[in-house]
Amino acid sequence: MTAIDSFEKITLNYHSGSIPPPFAHQYSIEIARNEQGGLHAVLQLEYTDRDELAEEEIFEEGFSNEDDYSWEGELPAIWGKEIVQKLKMSTWKKKPGNKNDDSFFEIKIAHGFKTELLYPDKPKVWEILAQEIIQAVFELGKKEAPLQIAFLNGDTTGKAVTTAFTFYFANQSIEIKQLETEKKKSMDWAGGQRLLKYIFNVDYDPEKGEEKQPVKAGHYIAPGDGLWYELAPHENAGKVAREQMEKLVASLKDLSKFDKLES
Repeated sequence: MTAIDSFEKITLNYHSGSIPPPFAHQYSIEIARNEQGGLHAVLQLEYTDRDELAEEEIFEEGFSNEDDYSWEGELPAIWGKEIVQKLKMSTWKKKPGNKNDDSFFEIKIAHGFKTELLYPDKPKVWEILAQEIIQAVFELGKKEAPLQIAFLNGDTTGKAVTTAFTFYFANQSIEIKQLETEKKKSMDWAGGQRLLKYIFNVDYDPEKGEEKQPVKAGHYIAPGDGLWYELAPHENAGKVAREQMEKLVASLKDLSKFDKLES
């Protein structure tokens, strides 16, 4: 199949497959270049098969009756560069389908007089990109605030340092702020993507989360769900889980250093 590494209009279509409601959903993201060189985007997000559920069942899973969302507007041009990069790096297959589940992802791309339907060999890569674009749209549409994750580095002397990481998906920027001193710095988007991967590779148990910021010694994270979790492996955690936890703590501690910065 001929590789395509540019576009005038691209549409990302996804269906979650046979997962049950209220999680089942589908979306379409259409992005077209305008005459000024910017990007015009249209998002249609719909949660499916919820008619069979009572409202209480939907709410218990953290959802609402207003999860469907549509938006149309201008998307920062930086996302066009991100899409082109993914197109250049991707390989394609002839049929849709995911090796691990029955979710569905397809890409319809137009460039000049050519239109092609593509199925990425690694759909997960494109699903992550699509989720980032959706998060950017949520910010632009004022549906959600930028993602903020807090890290509490509490040593044995009781001197705790809290660092907030704010991810602005719309313009792909990240602010790191030490809350006690109000010192600030930024980090590159690629580094932020890696950090998010480390953060969400950890399995957080809401039953062990705390609503208030902990005061006892240790390392804690607030990953955006309103709770604080101790970054310490469970007694029965395997080697991989322990390594992931250690990598996350090391990364957060390193990024939280402000020794050479002025307030």
